[in-house]
Parts: sequence; structure tokens; C-alpha cells
Amino acid sequence: MVDQIEDLTPNPRILPMLGEINLAPWKCVAELIDNSVDAFLHEPTTSPRPTIWVTLPMVDEESARIQVRDNGPGMAPDTLATAVKAGWSGNDPISSLGLFGMGFNIATARLGIVTSVWTTRPDDGEWTGLRIDFSELIRQKHYQTPRLRRPKDDPAESGTEIIVERVKQEHRAWFSKAYNRSNLRKDLARTYSSMLRDGGDLISFKLLVDGNTVVGQQHCVWSGDDGKGRQVQLGQEWLNAVQTIDASMASRPYCIECWEWLAADDDACPRCESADGVRQRERRIHGWVGIQRYLSNTNHGIDLIRHGRKIELLNRDLFMWEQDGFVEEEYPIDDPRHRGRIVGEIHLDHCRVPYTKDRFDRTDPAWAEMLQSVRGEGPLRPEKARQLGYAENSSPLYGLYQVFRRSSPKPKVAGSYAKLLIVPDNDRATEMATRFYAGEFAYMTDSKWYELVSEADKDLLRGSESPTSPEDDKDDELLGGLGGGDQEHEHEEEEPIDSPPVYVRDPIASLSLSYNEQALGNVWDVEAYRAESDDPELLGQPWRMKREAATGLWTFLVDTDHPVFRSYTLTPTDALLSDLAHNAVSFAPRSSEVPFATVLAELRSRYSTGSRLDPGELTARASLLLGDIARRFAGSADAQDNEAYFAELTLSEQEHILSMAASRSPENPTGVSAVVGGGRFLEFAGGPTLLRFFESHPELFFDGRQWNRAYSTIDFGSGRATGEARESLVSYYSGLLKDIVWLAERDTTDLETARRQRLLRAALALELLDVDMVPDA
Repeated sequence: MVDQIEDLTPNPRILPMLGEINLAPWKCVAELIDNSVDAFLHEPTTSPRPTIWVTLPMVDEESARIQVRDNGPGMAPDTLATAVKAGWSGNDPISSLGLFGMGFNIATARLGIVTSVWTTRPDDGEWTGLRIDFSELIRQKHYQTPRLRRPKDDPAESGTEIIVERVKQEHRAWFSKAYNRSNLRKDLARTYSSMLRDGGDLISFKLLVDGNTVVGQQHCVWSGDDGKGRQVQLGQEWLNAVQTIDASMASRPYCIECWEWLAADDDACPRCESADGVRQRERRIHGWVGIQRYLSNTNHGIDLIRHGRKIELLNRDLFMWEQDGFVEEEYPIDDPRHRGRIVGEIHLDHCRVPYTKDRFDRTDPAWAEMLQSVRGEGPLRPEKARQLGYAENSSPLYGLYQVFRRSSPKPKVAGSYAKLLIVPDNDRATEMATRFYAGEFAYMTDSKWYELVSEADKDLLRGSESPTSPEDDKDDELLGGLGGGDQEHEHEEEEPIDSPPVYVRDPIASLSLSYNEQALGNVWDVEAYRAESDDPELLGQPWRMKREAATGLWTFLVDTDHPVFRSYTLTPTDALLSDLAHNAVSFAPRSSEVPFATVLAELRSRYSTGSRLDPGELTARASLLLGDIARRFAGSADAQDNEAYFAELTLSEQEHILSMAASRSPENPTGVSAVVGGGRFLEFAGGPTLLRFFESHPELFFDGRQWNRAYSTIDFGSGRATGEARESLVSYYSGLLKDIVWLAERDTTDLETARRQRLLRAALALELLDVDMVPDA
């Protein structure tokens, strides 16, 4: 029996309470921008270019206000009245960014006390508006507010304008700081970057903040001169450094009233028990993953996008492998500084996000489908996937991981830098990326990065060339030269006798840049070239730098084959920096007291970082190398042999290994036994145990297993000679491994006080072990 109907309309105090929800100021502005984007998406505009104007307070005063205006299609007056109601979200929440609703209410209540919304359509004769004054609503104890009107300056104009007044004092103070407004523009540039570029996803619109155009920050990936991506060879196929993703899923029913995906066979929503709001929705995952032109500790990961807006920036969940509740990072694990370069953009429009729009719902089935499409099933590490019995993985991220996971070639042989698409001097690569982000035309393609890659490979090739021996010269004389006597004679007749000599100069991209030092305020624009020893402009010197009067450019010529460079203490970089420092001091004002040493030290600290003996990096590199050797060993023998190898270890070594394995995977006790049979026990053993195991079983490490050095096939015709040769080989590699273990076992603070010669020896051991390392499968 019902004897009375109660009015449950919420008290007007509920609206200002929404402002207590913690939402960053830039996200509040983004919420208002979302509504404009939705207007562009859902109804075509008559304007030639969709545009959104944002005006922010620049001073902390009571008259401050925030304005967001667009040139979209506008709304009918009745639609406007519905749009600003608390909790309204339109009739299509799954395919929209904002559509006013809760986001609008939270953002405006967070920013200020009074909000006005004005809108007009092309055929309307005036602007129609509503004013939401929280203090007035509370005073009058109801939600009623009058409809407002104002004339149009241009009868053809259309759009919507949101004005927030009586901005809260903490936000006035925040917006008044130029630093905060600058960061807000950067946040918006990243968030809407997929729609701020020409030919953007869904739409392309223009965004202006305080009159300044916001340029979407794009990813600095290996694009090739044609913009389609560089390619490297993977087996018999070619792999593009940018992999596209486009996977369509079966459509599923969705309840637009409850905002819930339903089971495939549901005709009605289980929550509201209605079929009226159930719609079949298409589901599609699309985007790309690719390789950045530089390494970074922070700037790598996948941007996750919903309807053009980036919800999660540089997310790294796709680089994690989870099994039995244990989460393990898979990338970046091969770089001593933990730097990565895999980036991408994935559109996941049909996955739920909270009202804060800062994270996709990991419990939504759409999230698991996305993981499957982008990274496939199983681990990214091929050796791990094989051990666990996963089938071949053909996902885009898996392909990139196989080729580009490393930050340094293993082994370093001619062509290895191009196969890895890695610039050896990452500081230089990063500095060029700064110019890319600034929009400098010369840095928009990857040509300048590829010049550095090619130069590094040339240096490796040059280093592998052996000088011609006197015996070779005698052979050439007997044969009349490489082409035979007659051909050489014909060549001499063809060449004019009085032709001037041609001096070959090979550009050195790694040294050709703008150098500047702050002590005396000098800037040098340098073009560097590798010259032959008889180049007349070298004047018989190992190197020479000269200034071109007409252009102001400096030319640096260097004979890299000169004996002076066959040392640990002088490189062409050192020669160049020394000349620059000398030039700076020589032309300094007489009153200057800045010494040569100060200028040179500053230049070296900025432009010679590659030769620095960094204890922290050396320790990390040593640990990575030992771990790499241990991982390569796993799976090289069958379970019975692995158990026998494990049994050879001391009892304390076995206990340590099992203890470490158990702590790594406490919820998977069966994995401990797999560590032994699967040959993974060296991964948990530590450096000293791995070294001792190598000395006991060198045959498991040579002959293409770890290093491309023959061991079992060494044969000098006598047992004693063959044994001595093998023993010498093992002794050599054992010595290198001891240096690596010494590095890995030391604390970084201990290495800070180590002698330079000791660190240099260990650093060289790292390089020498790389020389014959078997390439990654």
C-alpha cells in the first residue's frame, strides 16, 4: 500500500560538492574540450576547420575567468537545458569523450562557482545560454535557472561557449603562474596529439590556448625518408620499424543506460532488466607500435587512446609478463641504464574508463583482447616462451621485441648498428629529438639519425680491416696488381698525366654539430671530415680546424689513421674539443681569467660522454651480460643433463639457487623444479658460480653456443698440443669473465674509489666478450 509519494530530487548542495572530487586543473580544462570534440564528431560543422579556443586567467584576481569556445554545430535550446543537468550523459556514452554529463559537472564545479554555457546553430538568430550559480541554487533550494539570450555578431556563426567565473582562489593562483600554463599546454598537446595533426584520427581540429596554437606532440620514430618506416632484415623477411595494428572483434550488445557490455547472447540488460537500451556495438583495436630514434628512461611506452583522446600516456603494462599472479618486466631488461625506445598508439574505444579518464578498466574483457592483439600470448622473450611451450608468436610487439630489444649490438660487427637501428651516442640522438619535437624541418625525417648509424657501422668495418702486409705487396708485384698487368697498363693510359689528385673526404656525422660552451660564451658550427694523410689542407698534421670566412662555419679535418690516435688517451673527439677550447681561450677578452682547462673540461662533460667510465653503468652492463649468458644456457640441454649439471654444484650453491628461484615465484612451487630441469639454474646462481661452471664445462659455451669460437674442433694433430690450445682459449675467456664478475659483485660506491686502470680493464673485458658473441636468435 502506498500512501504518499516522496520527492527525491537531490539538494542543490550536491552540485558544488562535485567540486571536491580531485581533478587536476588541466584535466578540468580537457573535460570542457572533450565536449567540443564530441560536437565535431557527432554532427558536421559548416566551419572550414574545427577549432577550439581556450582562454585562461593570467593574474590572480577575482575577475579571473576560464573560457572554452568552439565553432561546432551548436545545440538546440532544449538540448542545452538537458546537457547541463547533473549526471546526464547523452544517449551514446560508449562512442563519445564527454557529451557534458558528469565530466562537465565535476570540471566546472572544481574550477569555479558560476558557469555559463552559450550555444548557437547556423540558422539561429541569437545565442542561447544558461547560467549555473552554485551559491544562488543553494540559496533558492531548487535547480531552476532562467534561459538567457544574446545577439550574434555574425548570423552564420555556430558553436558552444563555456565560461567559468568566480574561479576558486587556489585555481586562480595556479593559472596565474606561467610555468603552470606552459605545462597545461604540453599536457593538452600530448593528450590530443592524435587529433591535432593533419589527417588526425577521427577528426583533425585546431586548438588555441591564450591565442597560441597547440601543436600535438608526435612520436620521434624511425620513419625513413618516405615516412613509412625503416626496415631491417629478420631471417628471410623484412621487418618495418613501425608496425600497424588493426583487429576487428565480433560485435557485442551494450546497454547505453547502465554503461555495461553484455554477454554475446544477452537480449536484455541483466542490471536494468530492459532491452530498450541494448545496442550492438562494433569493437575494433587499431593503432601502431614502433621504435623511437633515441633511448630514454622515461619517454617510452604505449599511448592508450579512447575516441582520439589519450587516456594513458607511455603505458608499460604491455611490457610485463604475468603468470600465476607473478608479474615480471620484460622490457627494457637489456639496457644497463634501463632505457627503452618502444613506443606506440593503441585505440581502444570500446573499453571502459572512469570519470577521471586516467586509466582503462583492466577488468573489462576488452583489455585482455587488446593485450592478445598487440603482444600475443605468452612471454615476449623467445627463450622463455619456448620453455613454457607457447606456439609461435606473430604479434606486432613480439616482432619488434625480437629485433630491437637491445640498446647495443651483440656482437659488434659491421652492419650491426643498422640492423638494430641504434645511434651509439644516445646523448646526440636525444638532442636531435629535442629539435624534432620543436618542429625543426631538417629533423622531421630520420636521415640525420641514420647518418650516425651508418657512420658507426663504417667505423666497425674500418676496424675489422687488416693493413696490407709486405708479403701481400710482393704478391701484387708478381701478379702485376690485382687486375693483372695488362689491365693496370690500360688504366694508366686512360688517366690524363696532368690530372690533379682527388682527395677523398668522408663526412663524420657524429662530430658535425653546433658546439657551445658557457664559460666564455662561444658557439661553433662544425662540419667534420675524415681526410687522407696527404690532404694538402691538413698541412701534414694529424688534424686541423679552420673557419670559412664567408659562412662562419668551422671545418674540422682529421686523419683518423694517424698513429697518434692508436692510443687510449686521444680520440678524434678529444682533438676537436681541444682545438675548440684553445680557440675560446685565445680569443677571450684580456680581462678574462677563464683557463684552458676549465673550458676543455666543460666541453668534454657535454660532448664526450661516451668515453666516461661510469661505475654505475659498468656494474649494470656486467650484470646484464652475466644474466644474458645464463639465459642463453637455458634450453641448450635436455632435462636429464641439466639435472646432472645441477648436481655437480656445491650444496650451498644449490640451496642458494633454489632459494632465489622460490622467492622469485612464491605462488608457483612447481616452477622451482622446472628451474633445474629447464636449465635455468644459472640465472639464479650468481657470477662466481657461473664462472666456475664455465671453467668446468667450456664445451657448453663455445662452438656457436655463446661465442663463435671453435673449441671442440680444435685439432693440432697431437693430444698435448690440442689440449694446450683449448686450455689457452678457456683461460682467456675465464680472465674476461672474472673481470665481469668483479664488476657485477661490487657496489657502485666501491667502484667510485677504484683505480682508473682497473675500471678500464673491466670495461674492455665487456667489449671483448661482445666481439664473438652469438647474435640473438
